[in-house]
Order: sequence, then C-alpha cells, then structure tokens
Amino acid sequence: MFRSIVASCILIVAAAGAGAQDHEMRLFTFGAGDVTGGYYATAAAICDMVNRNEHGTLRCSPDPTSGSIYNLDALRSGELDFALVQSDWHRRAYEGIGQYARSGPMEDLRSVMGLYGESLTILARRDAGVASFADLAGKRVDVGHPASGRRATLDQVLDVLGLTYADFAQVAEFPVGTALAAVCANEIDATLLIVGHPNAGVGRVLRDCDAVLVPLSSDEASEIIAAMPDLKRTIIARDSYPEMATGIASVAVTATVVTRDDVDPDIVASLVRNTLTNIDILALKARVLEGLTPAEMRVVGLTAPLHPGAEEAFAAAGYP
Repeated sequence: MFRSIVASCILIVAAAGAGAQDHEMRLFTFGAGDVTGGYYATAAAICDMVNRNEHGTLRCSPDPTSGSIYNLDALRSGELDFALVQSDWHRRAYEGIGQYARSGPMEDLRSVMGLYGESLTILARRDAGVASFADLAGKRVDVGHPASGRRATLDQVLDVLGLTYADFAQVAEFPVGTALAAVCANEIDATLLIVGHPNAGVGRVLRDCDAVLVPLSSDEASEIIAAMPDLKRTIIARDSYPEMATGIASVAVTATVVTRDDVDPDIVASLVRNTLTNIDILALKARVLEGLTPAEMRVVGLTAPLHPGAEEAFAAAGYP
C-alpha cells in the first residue's frame, strides 16, 4: 500500500513537471540597430506587443546591434532568431552575391515581413555650405559604422556618384546616435544616413542644431538606381519635420524583418500577427511604422521566401 502511494505521488509530480515544461516560456531575440535609431524603436515596440499579448508563453528581446550586416551574420550563426535588415543586403545575403559571394547563398534565410522605406538622408550643418551631394567634397563627413548596412550601401553610392573617402577632409565612422551628436557639436559637417522618416534623432538635430536635409538631384537618383536596382526614388515628406519647407528628393531601400527556416513557425506567426493587428498602436511608439498596409508588408522588399509561420499569419489576416 505504501509503495503504491509513493508511486502515485511520483507519477503526479512527474506529470506536473511535464505540464510545466509544455508551458515553459520560450525566449527569442530580435536583432535591431543603434538604440537611438528607427530599427531599435521598431524592434522594441514589436517585442513589447508580443510580450504583452503572449504573456507567460513567449518573450521577445530586442537586441541593440551595429546594423544590417552584423544582423545577417548573427542570424546565420544562430546568435539571433529575427533581424531587421535593409532590403538590398537581404537580397545579397540570400543570393550569395557581392560581399556574400565567398560565404555563399544564405539558403536558410526566410522573409517575415517588409516594413518602412529607409531614405538616403544627407543631414548637414547649415553653415557647412552643403547644398548638393557634390558639395560634400572637402567636408568632414560621417559614413557610418563599418558593420552597418548603412555603410555598405553608402560605399556603393559614393562609388556611383564619383566620390571617394579621400575627397573628404575627414571621415567619421559613427553609430547613428553619435553622428547626430557630432553634427550638433560641430565635430563633423554632415552625416549620411539611411533611415526611415520621421526619425526622432534627425528631428532633434533639425530643431536644435541649425541643420538641413540636402536633396539628391534627379540625375543623381537615376545614376544610383541604374547601378543599384534595390533602391527606388522617394521623397522625404515635407510634414516629416516642422523645419522642412518642402519635400526632399532621395532614394530608398526597405527595412525588412528576416529569420531562418528552422525558427518555430508558431513564434514567427505570433510576431507577424501581433504586428498586423496592432500596427496603429505600434506606430505611436515608432512613427516610421505609420501608414503601413498588410498587403505591402507581405511583399515589399522581400527576396527570400516567406517563412511558413509568416504565410500563416498573413493568410489569417486575409492576405494569402
């Protein structure tokens, strides 16, 4: 009798332990960017929504990183589960071209959703005399961290438009937040960014540091797009910042969310579902998400195949 009671207790404890494991919280990482930038604001807002709505079952961690190139490498190595990356580097990594030719195609890369446009943004001190891209010659210019997608794209843009780093009086390699502070402190004359708008940091510099946004000419935009077909023409809207009197012509890529094919479809579906159903709320925390539509988010900027979990979430929202 005693033995049967003990055995029953062991079975009950074992069953309870198994049940706890079945409901164990699953943690996953979302590689973003500089903590002052749009990538981090976006990842943090989405993670917060997932954590609120999937409380006790999923926990999303937005990880600050140096940007797209780092994110893709960390995703490939398994250090990240999800990542925000520029659409141009998304394609290069999946196809194994450009700087990914040696490592080969990232065949397990999967698309999750496309988000907002990221414009080539020339932010200059008003007193630096930068009215065009060509005026950057002889100036102190920030081109971004070497491990960022921004830097990798700008390397190509400069080559297309006939400028080299030797043409600048000084070259800085700052994270976005540091670059913005350096413009205000008159440590550099301009920073070249690839960001979504409106951007809180850019807005502060325009408001407080007598800075301006410099447009690309139509010919410059055409040259860039001819050589870099992942980019498209865009306008940084006049109402992005009170200090702007007109829209600013530029070119843009798309911020995309990617993962690997071995990431649990349920987790991917949760990330997409919580984004689609709460996009207006998310846009209050990350204004770059304003105006997104599920139809565009399913296709724009996406090269790698859509992850099955993302397909499921889009289909459930009416976008198969």
